[in-house]
Amino acid sequence: MRIKSFLIIMGVFLSLASFAADPEPVSITDFSKGAGDWQHRVWKDDRTPQTSPLSTLPAEGDAAAALALRVDFPARMEVVARPDGNPAWLTADSLEWRFRLPDDLPPTTMITIFAKDNDHLWRQIRRRMPPARDGVATVTAPLRGRSAVQTWECHGHNRPWNSLTTANLFEFGCILELDTGETTPYAGTIRLESIRLLPAAAAAPITQVSDFSYQPRRPLVGERIEFTLRPEAWPAAPFDSSQTKLLATITTPAGKTETVRGFYFEDFLYNPEEWDKTRCLIPDGEPCFKVRYCPRHEGEHIARFQMEIDGQAYEIPETRFVVRTGPENFRGFVYCDPKHDQFFTYDNGMPFWGLGINVRSPFDNRYREVAPYSAWEDQGLAAYDHLFRKYRDYGINVVEVWMCSWWLALEWINDAPGFHGVGHYNQYRAWMLDHILRLAEANGIYLIVVINNHGKFGMTYDTEWSRNPYNKANGGFLEKCEEYFTDERAHEATRKLLDYIVARWSASPNLMSWKLFTEVDLTGPSLEFYHDPSVAAWHRDMGAYLKTIDLYKHPISTHWMLSYQRINDAIATLPELDFISTDAYYSLGNGTASLVKMLRNGTAFAKARKKPLAITEFGGSSYADNMGNLLKQIPIGMWTGFFNEAGIIPMYWWFALVEEKNLYHHYATLNRFGAAEDRRGMAATAFTIPDTALEANLLCRPDRILGWVFDRDFYFTDLENNSAVTRDNVSLKTPAPQPGNYDIEFWDLQTGAVIETKPCQVTADSPDLAITLPTFQRDIAFKIISR
Repeated sequence: MRIKSFLIIMGVFLSLASFAADPEPVSITDFSKGAGDWQHRVWKDDRTPQTSPLSTLPAEGDAAAALALRVDFPARMEVVARPDGNPAWLTADSLEWRFRLPDDLPPTTMITIFAKDNDHLWRQIRRRMPPARDGVATVTAPLRGRSAVQTWECHGHNRPWNSLTTANLFEFGCILELDTGETTPYAGTIRLESIRLLPAAAAAPITQVSDFSYQPRRPLVGERIEFTLRPEAWPAAPFDSSQTKLLATITTPAGKTETVRGFYFEDFLYNPEEWDKTRCLIPDGEPCFKVRYCPRHEGEHIARFQMEIDGQAYEIPETRFVVRTGPENFRGFVYCDPKHDQFFTYDNGMPFWGLGINVRSPFDNRYREVAPYSAWEDQGLAAYDHLFRKYRDYGINVVEVWMCSWWLALEWINDAPGFHGVGHYNQYRAWMLDHILRLAEANGIYLIVVINNHGKFGMTYDTEWSRNPYNKANGGFLEKCEEYFTDERAHEATRKLLDYIVARWSASPNLMSWKLFTEVDLTGPSLEFYHDPSVAAWHRDMGAYLKTIDLYKHPISTHWMLSYQRINDAIATLPELDFISTDAYYSLGNGTASLVKMLRNGTAFAKARKKPLAITEFGGSSYADNMGNLLKQIPIGMWTGFFNEAGIIPMYWWFALVEEKNLYHHYATLNRFGAAEDRRGMAATAFTIPDTALEANLLCRPDRILGWVFDRDFYFTDLENNSAVTRDNVSLKTPAPQPGNYDIEFWDLQTGAVIETKPCQVTADSPDLAITLPTFQRDIAFKIISR
């Protein structure tokens, strides 16, 4: 339902008589002191600008000192300046221009008032120069409210003038020219005498909300519902929850109330054919506010909204919506399994199967060094369009994405559209994460969302501190990067950022978890700074805050570089962190055997702390390795994780390599073999088959055994083009399952097919079960299944 401009009646009306006298206009020019920053601008044929300073004219008779605008029609005259930083811009109702016109100025003269913001969005008002009164023509451009929305024309985009336009204004000016089709020559001088910011007249507070709607109209259990509200009042600080508040209280069919925050939203048109992330989105439509909520029960729900903008409260009528059960039962959100500490589970108790890959951003510069012959290109947002559909087909269902400065960060210096420092959340990048999350939902993928990468607040490797908006040198308030963990202003800014992140994305069941940092041990001024108590205290406080504001209680983690050996208990054992996350990168030269050892020891490390361990990066050393090792490590890394109780299968870093070389069969095979297996409670063992270079890995419970055998001679060599030896007549013994009749399935891991099935019988006096493997190369897997 769409309700146009309905009026919210306040409890007490304030009479206009109670308002203070109107504030005075604010002049932003004083041409008696010179031209200031004003320039004459000419656009050359190649669309590059050329500017030159303007001169002024002294006061003369009734004419005030003025900027001299010397026109030479039919050529156009354009003048431009930067805003002066006067705070009156933020509250002014309109911008007044006063021109003293020559008596013989052609009546077909056109005046264009234009403004360009820091996102390079151009807006203009073009009209005939109004008639002069006593020689002076006044042109007024609205800066607030519905009049501004309707009056300013957008060029190259569809984002109307809005509450943030003046705050982010880059330049403004005017253009003088003849009307279209007119070519009569004319030369003369127009005097620009003043430009003033006019305040709004005193009026009763605006308490209207327009364009209230919600979608979908008939939501399903587990399906996100989105409410959209557009207040007529213009918030001075739409991202600051202390000045702009929107809360929705949802009453469930059981009578329980749940409260979620709303958030500021700007929409865009997306062009998937454009790979440049700064050009693939075109701003579209008026900004608004949204509330997102995920119903987990069928029946009638009641939504009540509380909104406050700059001290003015709104009481929006309640909305009722009925939630239905969908064709598939909703399993719920993903959580750490409370009974099996290495695994994850859904709300309904079903085990969560996580087969993942790391696509932190659509391009990694290091990949060019690893594969210099590569034809992979940075496809921007379109990479996820393509990859997620493919991932669904091959069983990949966990992806990590980073809110890093070059991809999905919300705060950064103004080096790309939408970035305007601390406290301003980039709507281009937010929309991109919206899109990625929608793709994830459509393709059955769960996202690990990383809030901070280490370079933002680190000085050791990949440092970005010199470009960080928290840095005092960039207008922030921190002298040193490590102050991020101790400065209360940084803590408050982070809490507000988390408010926005949780409000916008937490309502999706396909958001698997929050990760506070990647490689937190690379933050600060040194490689050992992460041991400073302030870093653990920050994780404790921000983890606790996240748990307070996140209705859905998504698991929280942070991440260390290289391996479990870098993890410090001061952070890892915090109850505010639900699981541990690290890499599995060996020192260059140690090879694949070192990878397998790290994966196994990492599980033991996590089990001792009774928390799941997620390996979200692996593939060689931190500087990669030869191509032979990188290719072999995809299957051995994933299968080692599977047989060592990895709740999320280790996530390969080099996603572009998987795509370019079409290595998805490794994922498809493991998915067919393991997705339906409940590994919780199964005992993991590994041993060398006597007199061979083969290693057996088992997961056992009384009525089922899973096995995987791999050839160390093939996997552990550093030779790039080593050929796999054919292995035949290989026998091994497994612990005998409980007495009964079984089938043994043997799986070809290159094709993902069951190549042979053998029946067997286990009696009460059988301590072991002898198995003869079919002929294989590289590796083979099997299942012993009770009939």
